[in-house]
Amino acid sequence: MKNARLHRLSAFVAAALLLPIPMITDGAAPRRSVQAASRFDFFANIWTVENSPDHELYSNGLRIEKRHTAAAREAVPFQRWRLDNNAREENPAPYGIVFHTTESDARAYQESNNRQLRRAAEGTVEFVQSQRAYHFVIDRFGRVFRTVPENEPANHAGTSVWADEKYYFVNMNHSFLGVSFDGQSRGADGKPSVTEPQILSARQLTEVLRSRYRIPAANCVTHAQVSVNPGNMGVGYHTDWSSGFPFARLGLPVNYLTPLPAITLFGFGFEEYYSNIAAEELQDGISAGETNLRQDATRRGLSTAAYRRFLTKRFKEVADPHRYVNFTDPETRSSNP
Repeated sequence: MKNARLHRLSAFVAAALLLPIPMITDGAAPRRSVQAASRFDFFANIWTVENSPDHELYSNGLRIEKRHTAAAREAVPFQRWRLDNNAREENPAPYGIVFHTTESDARAYQESNNRQLRRAAEGTVEFVQSQRAYHFVIDRFGRVFRTVPENEPANHAGTSVWADEKYYFVNMNHSFLGVSFDGQSRGADGKPSVTEPQILSARQLTEVLRSRYRIPAANCVTHAQVSVNPGNMGVGYHTDWSSGFPFARLGLPVNYLTPLPAITLFGFGFEEYYSNIAAEELQDGISAGETNLRQDATRRGLSTAAYRRFLTKRFKEVADPHRYVNFTDPETRSSNP
């Protein structure tokens, strides 16, 4: 089994090295298959059927409950950085979706627990709304609640990193929407506790959000893929949906396979606990990110350690908006590895 996995990983990395390498002035973008991702980038023709004070109904069957939406605040532009020149851009619409779980204790999904399940769902949604923690919560019956308006940031991603073919995103409360399944991504049996109705509703919600905001499939990711810890420069600070996310059932590519941008662009490392709980495909994404990082260091004539130090400085400057500057490629710096 181990040899088969290593063979599959070697084939994946070899294929990645044959792809064009998008460059930025001081780091390389994560290599990915543009063709594989782009075949998912069609947007369904979905329209609003009803829009009342209590709910919205869409032509694909999605119903969004509005009664727990937090009071509107002043809209804040979403932000991203260009990979080719590090220019920061702002836009009123979000660029992607981060999927979460509330990690709430989940009773067995059965009729005898109906009352407790309903009470727990209401409590979770009310708490999420009070904390402005996600834009949407999907309860275990598949009901979709909007808890924060989509033109405002929610407190869902924290310190985080992602990238697509043209842009990178840092501290993604201000760039991506947060969608959370009420439940646990790793229950007592090690499997997600989410229900079939939640998955069906998540697909409908994903279709609506992608259609409305033209969100590319490559920017629909899990919290475990984007969460980082700047204290120890490690990926996987939060690990919800580090395995088991139903990408295919939501009409998405398996984005676990993407080389982790936090590693490739900013030199983050990983600890053994994270790779141990990660899905096999996410382990491949971690390994491919490390491979890309080493290759980028070699191409610049730097040791991997020296290149990591440069990328760490770059991350800290990007992550602090008061210190934002344009960066110099280490190839042009007169520093020794």
